Amino acid sequence: MPRRIEKRERGVYEKEPGSDIWWIRYKVDGTLHREKVGRRGDAIKLYKVRKTDALRGVKLPVNLKQRGIRFRVIGDEAVAWYENHGQKDLRTFKLRMDMILRDFADRLVEEIKPSDIDTWLGSHDWAPATKNRYKSVFSKAFKLALADGKVSGNPARLVEQRPEKNGRKRFLSVEEEKKLREAIEKRCPHHMPELDIALHTGMRKGEQYSLEWPQVSFRRKRILLEETKNGSSREVPMNRSCIAAMELLHQRREHDGRVCQSKYSKDLNDSRAWFDRCIQDAKISNFTWHCLRHTFISRLVMAGVDLRTVQELAGHKTISMTVRYAHLAPEHNQAAIEKLDPVV
Repeated sequence: MPRRIEKRERGVYEKEPGSDIWWIRYKVDGTLHREKVGRRGDAIKLYKVRKTDALRGVKLPVNLKQRGIRFRVIGDEAVAWYENHGQKDLRTFKLRMDMILRDFADRLVEEIKPSDIDTWLGSHDWAPATKNRYKSVFSKAFKLALADGKVSGNPARLVEQRPEKNGRKRFLSVEEEKKLREAIEKRCPHHMPELDIALHTGMRKGEQYSLEWPQVSFRRKRILLEETKNGSSREVPMNRSCIAAMELLHQRREHDGRVCQSKYSKDLNDSRAWFDRCIQDAKISNFTWHCLRHTFISRLVMAGVDLRTVQELAGHKTISMTVRYAHLAPEHNQAAIEKLDPVV
């Protein structure tokens, strides 16, 4: 017998052909709505009900309206919130949201479960810290939507935080610094002052490469950072080595713009134009520009500087961030405990 061809019903369809899971779509006041139903017969019946209600002017139930919101809506609104509130990490937030939207854009927000988010995070080969940052993006989108009454809950809050390993920080040894300086001297000696500034201030890469001359006071021996990672301004003191590097850059400046802006760099705001090549030349492994900041902090701790002072110099928001370097001062800790010995 010839195969029976089922009559196609307007507004009733399989989202995934062959799945035998049927959906309906219809318009109410010009707005397109979609609902997942299940069996084809049930979908046909519900479609007719929805069309009849629409013609009669019957309003949709509130919970149905909420179920009709797609994640792309609350995702876009979260990005807009970041833009309107001048958040410093807007670019990073947008990049992460774009990654999430690739898989969640068309998902109904009320159907997204904590397990869906957790499974998605687990499907990516990211470090635990990276997965936690993506979880925060999910959570922010749901939190804002919850405040607007567009969702009934925040499933991201129920996703377990991944334990982050605070391994030992990579810092530059004396021998490695010697090799790096030799490589810079050979390839691009005009960039040596930038290395000295990084090693003697501990500024973050973005802070150093956005620094402008009005922020540098040679008289007060201070650098004013108006916008830092933790959202507050701070002053960075300059020692003799830093001042000498600053003076070299100041002598050859062609403008009153950025301190590290140089005609020698292809990308004026990115050390990768020269630093990574010099690291390769020096045969130093597993080392990035940010490790120069770790080097600055580590050397302070190893020199016996107390952690509160190190916290202030590094611009750490909490002391717990500085304590991660405490293992580098065993001699200092030994000297402290010996003070409890009785005086003989």
